[in-house]
Amino acid sequence: MAQPPVMQPGIAISSQPIMLQAPPVAMNGPPMFQGAPPFSMQIPGGGGVPVFAGNAHLPPDVTGFGRTAGEIALEQAQFAHANGLFEPQDFKPADDDPSRYYPVREVDGNWTQRNRFTIDNLGDCRWYITKEGYFYAARLPN
Repeated sequence: MAQPPVMQPGIAISSQPIMLQAPPVAMNGPPMFQGAPPFSMQIPGGGGVPVFAGNAHLPPDVTGFGRTAGEIALEQAQFAHANGLFEPQDFKPADDDPSRYYPVREVDGNWTQRNRFTIDNLGDCRWYITKEGYFYAARLPN
């Protein structure tokens, strides 16, 4: 005959739970964005995003929240094209000495050296600067 299982006595705690407070933490980072308060909470001057027809319920654009990286890149590209950021601009070396020589890339791809007076009088050249910091001119096809 098998023995009946042994019953273990239970533990009963009759006191109430104790809430322990964590030690304070210094906040050294930048201030965080405070979202809209919960529906039932009232904060003076802390209203949420206004709700009206056509509102997408996204945070305002000034916060930077709510848009993907692709949407931001598209907006920046549209702004750049609308404001002429990709238009070529003329710049030239600060030294206006007409006898100073500069490298010139010809239309056929060959490199020559011409003085500043000749480069300015050709009229079909555009100035470029290398990553090392020196200027060169490139002749443009007519």
